[in-house]
Amino acid sequence: MAHNLNINEGVVSFASTETAWHGLGQIVEGVMTSEEAIKLAHLDYDVAKSPCVAFNTTETGINEIILPDKFMTYRTDKNQGFGVVGSRYEIVQNKDAFKFFDAIVGEGIAMYETAGALGKGERIFLSAKLPDVVTVEGLKDDVTEMYILLTSTHDGSGSIKALITPVRVVCENTLNGALREHFNKVSIRHTKNVQTNLENAHKLLGITHKYIAELNTCFSHLAKKKVSDEVVVKLIADLFKSQKEDSTRLTNIRNEVFKSYQEGVGQEKILGTAWGIYNGITYYLDHVKGYKNADKKFESITDGGSAQITQVLLEQLIKL
Repeated sequence: MAHNLNINEGVVSFASTETAWHGLGQIVEGVMTSEEAIKLAHLDYDVAKSPCVAFNTTETGINEIILPDKFMTYRTDKNQGFGVVGSRYEIVQNKDAFKFFDAIVGEGIAMYETAGALGKGERIFLSAKLPDVVTVEGLKDDVTEMYILLTSTHDGSGSIKALITPVRVVCENTLNGALREHFNKVSIRHTKNVQTNLENAHKLLGITHKYIAELNTCFSHLAKKKVSDEVVVKLIADLFKSQKEDSTRLTNIRNEVFKSYQEGVGQEKILGTAWGIYNGITYYLDHVKGYKNADKKFESITDGGSAQITQVLLEQLIKL
């Protein structure tokens, strides 16, 4: 199952307002409410936790031992185990994880687009599109749409994460990057205050017109900044390093990155600019670089190694 979407009794746990994930799941006309998204994506299951039990075999028989600080989280409708967690781990049900989205959608600010579950349902995700767009000065057709992405896990492998993700329409590059004092993501741990923090997440994200305006200014500034190929090569060398600087593999990677800068989708009009570098390298990370699987790609681009490269790149280009 290369897509890794959860399949429950033959039904794929995914809903979208347009065809995605190889055409799997439920395609919906128009926007979805959170209740509709949860139902259509088959996220309407509960999660519980139970003490872990070990068995010790002795001469007199088998003894049951309850482990005091270990619990198993599981899906109650299928009794499927997700993962082992500690005693302080607080479960956040799927419907509760989406509550802060409801406050935003209720004001008509965002539109739900996708929702789904991965694996056995241990990881869920939801994306919503904001009405605001970023346009680059002097490039009227160069539009970046704004999305909010939320992910949550039930197996103890990660926090609840919510982030603002700009996506450049022409090439679908994800242009993640925090600007100045603005947050573009929050991470909420599954501990005692998780419900309170979840309710305040939309405030921490800084989803404001000021944030969008700053992106407009930043991207337009990058588009005006002329940059030589020599600078591009040096930036690529600084971003893609290895303990074996002269290795053939590293050389090939750098060549692929430079090729993405020169020939990637949408690059023809922005070559020779800092905006071109930003999109060329993110194009490589999003569309060319090889990842172990879809999950690893998702994690890397949104909050892992590729996201870190994008952030450092943005900071370096602003300094130019």
